[in-house]
Amino acid sequence: MRLPARRWLWALVPLLVALVGWGWWQAVVAERETRRELLELRVRRQQLEEANRALERQVEALKHEREARARAARETLDVAAPDEVLVIVPKPTPAKGAK
Repeated sequence: MRLPARRWLWALVPLLVALVGWGWWQAVVAERETRRELLELRVRRQQLEEANRALERQVEALKHEREARARAARETLDVAAPDEVLVIVPKPTPAKGAK
């Protein structure tokens, strides 16, 4: 039994509409994910730019300020200048039976 061409068309139209709708929804979901990723990347970029500016200020201070170089050396070597007090705080040790 052979269906006329119009019957095949009416049988395929709902399938075609469903496929187009599914494809559209997948595009909407992908677009939302892309926007979320873009926002996260913009926030991360801003954080990195701020960190870079802070590092550039530190580099400039180390290049041009004697006190900044001395402070960095003392911090790196864990020593104190004659007028400074060095406080060393030991790491806490867990009590017996503590998790």
